[in-house]
Amino acid sequence: VNSSTRISLTVISALAILSATVSCSLSKSESDSNIKTDGNETSIAQPEATARPTVTPVPPPTSTPGPTPTPLPPTPTPTPTPTPTPTPTPRPPDSHVQEMTRLFSVHGIDFGKQFVSSVGAAEWGDDSLGCPESATYYDIRNAPYKGIIYTLSDGTNFWEYHSNTDDSIVIRCSEITPVSGKTTNITKEAKLRNSKGVTLLRRNFSSGKFEVQKALTPEDHDFLIDIFDVETNLTAATNCNTIFKLDFEAPGSGNEIEFICEKDYKAFDLFWSGMQARAPVVGRIIGPYLTGNPIPTLPKSTP
Repeated sequence: VNSSTRISLTVISALAILSATVSCSLSKSESDSNIKTDGNETSIAQPEATARPTVTPVPPPTSTPGPTPTPLPPTPTPTPTPTPTPTPTPRPPDSHVQEMTRLFSVHGIDFGKQFVSSVGAAEWGDDSLGCPESATYYDIRNAPYKGIIYTLSDGTNFWEYHSNTDDSIVIRCSEITPVSGKTTNITKEAKLRNSKGVTLLRRNFSSGKFEVQKALTPEDHDFLIDIFDVETNLTAATNCNTIFKLDFEAPGSGNEIEFICEKDYKAFDLFWSGMQARAPVVGRIIGPYLTGNPIPTLPKSTP
């Protein structure tokens, strides 16, 4: 019995060893299949990772922009209307007292009824101060001429006065002879705008002929043309010998203007084409051209 038992144990042990050997051989064969030898270097192949499925991201929904609203124009800010600064009414010039006295003494207007009806500042284009007399030429060289207009009244009648800024000149507009009827414009009728110059001549009473004195400056030439460029009613010329003459270099006839009559050399009368007017301004313009020259000897009047 013991021999049988030993034999059985021996067989079982042999089977177990054989089974283990086969198992190891299989295991070694699998290991050798995974091991590759390249010279002296051994590399161990890593198991391939299973690729994960690529997840395609879903793009967020794109919002389609709506039309850009056009901005409304800004509401205009109303510009405040400036409050006009009240212009103080000027006080009447001192001459109004003398003129009131004159209305009483000359025209018999009751002094107790007189009052200043209106006062206001003004400016004019010549030294007539807005009240030109007929057949008279005025200075324009210092335009505009500023001054005051005031009106006196007795409640029924009105008298208008124009004074310059310092009240040294007062024009009684209600008492002058205004320009009326047929008028003449020397500048237009004599075509003085086409003139290239003007020469001052003076009469030689020994020979009775005019002699050249001086050529006027272009500035004075232009002033004279502007002064004569006005509509006024000239009167018929009186018979007299004139002292000076202005000879304009203009085409045609009628471009000579004589002035200052020997009978009344203080009047500064002007003579043109058989007509006559007053022109003190011409005397003021030619005065500087006579400086240093002897005053012409006027013939003595026969008693």
